[in-house]
Amino acid sequence: MEREEKIDLTRRLIAHVDNRTTDYADGLMRVPFSVFNDPELAAKERAVVRRFPHIVAHVDELAEPGDFLTTELIGTPLLVVRQNDGGVRAFSNVCRHRGARVEFEQSGCKRVFACKYHNWSYGRDGALRGMPHADGFEELDRGDHGLVEFPCEVRHGLIWVVPTAGAGLDIAAVLGPKHDAEVIDTGIGASYQVRKETWRLAMNWKIAVDGVQDAYHLCQLHTKTVCHFLEGNVSTFDRVDRSWRLVVARKTIAEVRDADPDSFDVRDYSLANYTVYPGTMMVTEPQHFEIWTIVPDAEDPNVSHCTIRLLAPRKPETEREQRILDKSWDLLMETLHAEDWFVSGTITANAAGGQVEELVYGRNELPGQVFHTMVAADVAALDHETAGPVAAAR
Repeated sequence: MEREEKIDLTRRLIAHVDNRTTDYADGLMRVPFSVFNDPELAAKERAVVRRFPHIVAHVDELAEPGDFLTTELIGTPLLVVRQNDGGVRAFSNVCRHRGARVEFEQSGCKRVFACKYHNWSYGRDGALRGMPHADGFEELDRGDHGLVEFPCEVRHGLIWVVPTAGAGLDIAAVLGPKHDAEVIDTGIGASYQVRKETWRLAMNWKIAVDGVQDAYHLCQLHTKTVCHFLEGNVSTFDRVDRSWRLVVARKTIAEVRDADPDSFDVRDYSLANYTVYPGTMMVTEPQHFEIWTIVPDAEDPNVSHCTIRLLAPRKPETEREQRILDKSWDLLMETLHAEDWFVSGTITANAAGGQVEELVYGRNELPGQVFHTMVAADVAALDHETAGPVAAAR
């Protein structure tokens, strides 16, 4: 982070602490309750979400050539493979012969991937390598029948995939030069993955994303946990197109009120959340990083999937270092399961029978307003895009 940016960010946060303010939206925003459980809308949102990048792995998970993992991203089966040249590529885990799954293992290391159905085989690069009784397919162009490839990029020690063939992918451009440089400066690219866990949540994906973007609730809901460390309803918000940086002040920030700007790092006195739309959050804290990936379920609008990775600046070398990381994870789990997801999970049930037609997002809930506006605009654009060819045909 550039010196002037550190000074400006510190001043903004301390001013908000002093004035009990935050970065505000222009006005209130009202969101129909139906957006959280409408099956037709959910299908359109899935189509939108598939056009954007999501984190599928940390580089530690694919350390050597041939290392692979399989996963599913919004209903799209993926096979992600470390290449011989050190790069990483992502493919559809679907055989080009009769559509069976190619790889059933969750992870491993292989030179060739073979479909169990008819033993069509593919190399690490996704190219079709062999097929039994090839004389039955003399007219087939093997070069056109490799595994379908998806855009894939390694950035900040994380493996990003867009589950739409041919889509663009440039994480540095998405973050913007300033925020991308800040993420680099945190050292996250050289981080060590301490642990990873995925949950199936009984809530719409937008509810789950809302919770990670909301600084308003920190000292309302989390009175026994994170409110001891963070200022509630005190944050800065800086947007770059489809990404943004949300910074929440830690209670210790008052300690540097009159300090020499060169004597401290504002990141030690705050929590920064770099969000990549629609559902990826890179959270930087003084002693660790959290990587959140939230996506909608492939079928049910009342279900979402959340993966959280806990990363350390380096592999813990002592029991004390490991205990500190374990304590951070335990606090996060307590906050999520006993507080965040326990309360926000009731929104889904209330959407169906709570007799409430709309939700209100206050001026102090700026990230939520930006997020919901963006999703609604993308769905509208998709509708327009879909309606265009139909109208032209008439």
